[in-house]
Amino acid sequence: MNKNLIIKSLFSCLIFSFLFMELSFAHSHPSLLLTKQGVNEIKSSMGKISDFDNSVNELKIIAGKALKSEIVVPIPVNEGGGYTHEKHKNNYYEMNAAGTMYQITGKKEYAEFVRKMLLKYSELYTTLGLHPSKRSDTPGKIFWQLLNDCVWLFHTALAYDCVYDYLNTTDKAYIEKNLFRPMAEFISNGSQANYAVFNKMHNHATWATASVGMIGYVMGDKNLVEQALYGSNKDKKSGFIHQLDVLFSPDGYYTEGPYYQRYAIWPFMVFAQVIQNNQPELNIFSYRDSILLKATNTLIQCAYNGEFFYLNDALKKNYKTQEIVYAVDIAYKNNPENTFLLDIAQQQKSFIVSDAGIATAKSLHNIKYEPFEFHSVFLRDGANGDAGGLGIIRAGKKDKTQMCLTFKATSHGLSHGHYDKLSISMYDGGNFVLPDYGAVRFLNIEPKSGGNYAKENHSWAAQTIAHNTVTVDETSNFKGNIKISSNHHSDIQYYDFKNNKIQIISGCETNAYKNVKMQRTVAVLENKTFSYPIVVDIYRNVSDSTHTYDLPFYYRGQMVSVNFQYQKFTAQLNPLGTKNGYQHLWVDAFGKNEKPVTHFTWVDGNRFYTISTTGNSNTEYLMTRTGADDPNFNLRNETAFMIRQPNVKNQTFVSIIEPHGFYDENKEITENFETSIKNVEILTDNEEYSAVKISTVTNNSFLLITRNKDFNNDSEHLLDINNQTVRFKGNYYFTELTK
Repeated sequence: MNKNLIIKSLFSCLIFSFLFMELSFAHSHPSLLLTKQGVNEIKSSMGKISDFDNSVNELKIIAGKALKSEIVVPIPVNEGGGYTHEKHKNNYYEMNAAGTMYQITGKKEYAEFVRKMLLKYSELYTTLGLHPSKRSDTPGKIFWQLLNDCVWLFHTALAYDCVYDYLNTTDKAYIEKNLFRPMAEFISNGSQANYAVFNKMHNHATWATASVGMIGYVMGDKNLVEQALYGSNKDKKSGFIHQLDVLFSPDGYYTEGPYYQRYAIWPFMVFAQVIQNNQPELNIFSYRDSILLKATNTLIQCAYNGEFFYLNDALKKNYKTQEIVYAVDIAYKNNPENTFLLDIAQQQKSFIVSDAGIATAKSLHNIKYEPFEFHSVFLRDGANGDAGGLGIIRAGKKDKTQMCLTFKATSHGLSHGHYDKLSISMYDGGNFVLPDYGAVRFLNIEPKSGGNYAKENHSWAAQTIAHNTVTVDETSNFKGNIKISSNHHSDIQYYDFKNNKIQIISGCETNAYKNVKMQRTVAVLENKTFSYPIVVDIYRNVSDSTHTYDLPFYYRGQMVSVNFQYQKFTAQLNPLGTKNGYQHLWVDAFGKNEKPVTHFTWVDGNRFYTISTTGNSNTEYLMTRTGADDPNFNLRNETAFMIRQPNVKNQTFVSIIEPHGFYDENKEITENFETSIKNVEILTDNEEYSAVKISTVTNNSFLLITRNKDFNNDSEHLLDINNQTVRFKGNYYFTELTK
């Protein structure tokens, strides 16, 4: 053998050895979330940490109840909320609980329960065709949609890992042949649609790859693991690793929004921990600048008083849900320097019964920690951070009454996105003051669309008019076309959250409507003149043709007063329009105002709120509520104060949103129910600048100037306003004018 051939052979051997090392993983059990070391730590800690003991006892109760009940594995029939759906879901929770308790107690009856359940599923699975429901393009076999089958396998893989060493060779062979291998094949390649889901960039794919990868690790199947990590073709153009590259921005913002980030973080974090336990050489928690650890912190940041922001398709969820418990425990275990997470763990008072859970519980018991820091932040969207983003402004007292304003200038958000460019939401005083509707869905309630999204989710919740942003000509952004919308994103022009007097963000949207440029600048002001921080909202719409511009402000609470005459429709209500969400809005009242400033006041909780907005004699004011064209009572009763400017080319809405006063119904105390805003004037509004003067009843006044083009923090500007010259540097100018 010549020298070159020897060198080539040695090189080939080294390459093979490297690949083998990269793809090798542990074969001991358990090795997914729970390891032998974790089991020993849990056993030695029992009775010492009460909250962790409670978490163990919760599993013990679930497993104990399961042991006393008949094992039932029904033929799938129902959609979400129905008997068979809920029974199969309950079964995987029981198997997971029993498997975990077997590891902690060593009692064989727990393992035997899992064995019998798995054998029954193995018998059933070979007989199953597609689920009888026709509601999904990707039906499962056990559940109505493939996603739920993935979730079932995800949990069941954890149970199988815990009882693996208990099972004899015959049982394992039977279960893997008849259940796990065909199920993994069905999920990843059971049809063209399934193949597409497995390889797409979406939360469904995360659950699919995680479930297949986890059962692959348990069975020692490197092929399944590689497909899960790198896609069906193992070319790294899809799969779990590529999802980490594409679905999160560099700031850890998930493109579908906080609600689905909450859902997807579960398989992301669990599968990452599984990878870390089996292939630590991959350093998964360091991948892409520790993107998963960032994502956990970012997700928590997207909450007010523990409840996640209602962006895109969203329901009421907080960070005490099980998926966030998993995320916090795993994130802390892999980055124990982030003691802020211990604050969240303390609020959750629940832990995963695993290595990560006991590590977090021990630290919470022994380490001093600071409260999690909720602050103003801009979160970039897009894999490269160049697809707009989400602005979060927090102001006022750092407690549960703090104001929080969200400014949405993101990409569409995949299939769960809404047509709501430049929309805002506002929290204050512990309440959702200017809400986003979220989603029209009754999760797991079978009579309500089988627990899936109701048709009104598309006809109402996703439409532009359902949000606190401008709708042009009663037509949604991009005419409601998701393919077009997905190709565009809003742009953030500038933001500054460092000034303790003013926090400001400005965004632009030029694609949502043909030949309409939309610019929105919102600022939160803090000044002793006002009882609480106020919001200044400058919304410019510029076009070369005439349009009707609608700007609704959806509010919670009860209207108190307005400063104009209106007609209240008491005998008969009519919808505002016929399509694009307008068909769902009853018009309660209509009016105009000859005064230059219109005030609309309502009460919510113990505070009053007033919107003070500019207008003219042609400006129309509508009071609306949802519920029209809603035969199945799917829509919540949401009210809005809507400003309409008809038949104009350009329209700039300037509105001040002011919390004020105090209301105590029990003590019958009312204070300062009237707004302190006396006047709002647009002094300048052109291509380069918008200047707004705000005057109060106490004769205080404030000037805010925002730049409308050529943004540069170092640029210098000279502007004549009311015969006075204003000089400033940067993208905006704010001052309190002398009396």
